[in-house]
Amino acid sequence: MKYKKLHIEKQQGAVLVMALVMLTVLTLIGVSSMSSSTLELKVAGNTQQHDIAFQAAQTIIDIAASEDPLNTNNYQVFVTDPANPLFEQAINYASADGEATAQAATYWVGCKKNIGSSLEEGKAPASNFFNVRATGQTITGSSSSVQMQGLRFPSAACAIDL
Repeated sequence: MKYKKLHIEKQQGAVLVMALVMLTVLTLIGVSSMSSSTLELKVAGNTQQHDIAFQAAQTIIDIAASEDPLNTNNYQVFVTDPANPLFEQAINYASADGEATAQAATYWVGCKKNIGSSLEEGKAPASNFFNVRATGQTITGSSSSVQMQGLRFPSAACAIDL
């Protein structure tokens, strides 16, 4: 039996180089995907923290506008010094789950006579106007939200008109 000698050409390594390039590209795509996922996770966490702070601020505004026992504001007390419009001490609030706190300060804006149904001139009821500035924050302090709300409460008369 006669054996033929196989002619083996000199290998250049092109397949190895191409495989390494493809492996590098796939690695870069994987690292980029991981970075993107981490960023999206941080954005979602920050959004959740801001929502907690926002809800705390809205809750304290609702308390200030209601007859809730936590509301220490007496809107019938008449403020006569427009140079010092701070109306009442701050209302403090802590969420039941302990994730957020909030403070609200109420400011007297002024008083305005309403257009009433009274047949006697000047006998229409009046309204006092207030601004409630609420600040809610997460318990860690990582996020906060400031909200403003206007309130109107009836009063017997205006000492100072807007």
